[in-house]
Amino acid sequence: MSKKLHEEHKELMHYTSATGLYGIVTSKTLWASHTSFLNDAEEVVGFLDRRLPMILNPELERFVAESVELTIQVEKSSQQGCDLLDQWRKMYSKGVKEAQDKTQDHYVTSFCTASDEWVSQNGLLSQWRGYGPDGGYAIVFDTEGLNALIEKDASIYRDSEETLAFGDVHYDQDIGDFSFVRDEQVLEHVQRVRDRFAAYLRRQDDRQDYDAFDSIALLSTIWKHRGFQEEREVRIVVGEASPKIQLEIANEVTAPFRRIYSFLRNGIAVPCIHLFADQKLETLPIRRIIVGPHPDKLQRKKAVEILLRNHGIDAEVLVSATPFRGK
Repeated sequence: MSKKLHEEHKELMHYTSATGLYGIVTSKTLWASHTSFLNDAEEVVGFLDRRLPMILNPELERFVAESVELTIQVEKSSQQGCDLLDQWRKMYSKGVKEAQDKTQDHYVTSFCTASDEWVSQNGLLSQWRGYGPDGGYAIVFDTEGLNALIEKDASIYRDSEETLAFGDVHYDQDIGDFSFVRDEQVLEHVQRVRDRFAAYLRRQDDRQDYDAFDSIALLSTIWKHRGFQEEREVRIVVGEASPKIQLEIANEVTAPFRRIYSFLRNGIAVPCIHLFADQKLETLPIRRIIVGPHPDKLQRKKAVEILLRNHGIDAEVLVSATPFRGK
């Protein structure tokens, strides 16, 4: 899912705190957090409620239309105020979520893309607001460099097209089709879900359900409500087998699983993985750092310059011209 990033996004912006900036520069890794602990974690669940029905509808309606008995049953239920199609969709979605919870965990690292030159040099106002009086920092990464690191990671671990993605987030549109989607790999996952769902309805091969689960899990992590569209988000998404599944297949795999770490946030130990940790990098592909709005922004700029120099990173440090309105 990363090919078009090279063409459209030369740079990716990762907003973080002073602690996050120091950790990324010194560890030469990026932390990807478990999707259940993201600030917008409900978006993963929301995909099952908003977008998955649109994926399933064509196959479900076709399946019902093929059977006179089912058509009559649906019509009678509708007359009684019951939407059987909706019930069947919800039952399938529930089964998908339960299967995902048992078999695979997903971890996400997020970036923003700049809509214009001003944002590229000064950052996004909504992101600075998110950091409040603390100001925050934007680490601007070279996209090609990140992609090379991701490909190297994929060669180390058990990554595949179904468990590793690097691409644009898609935002819900007020239309019932997928004509607004330009990413061919996303459309391939959508079609796979439809094909597997059709097989599920006809009970041709229950094992095909698991292929649909992988695609649905990946799609759910790169789909968000349109209210977030200003962020123009890009995500690295990594799928890892659940601890139970890892034990079951340990003797069948040759590549290692990723190590799961944790960090404390608001009294909760958030599971995460450290991307690129086993590559032993000298530096990450950082182009520049933007110091967010803050009364001490010039002092912060000097501190960042020293931090980068001490870790062999040749990157420009800018100060955002966005006005500071904190306390």
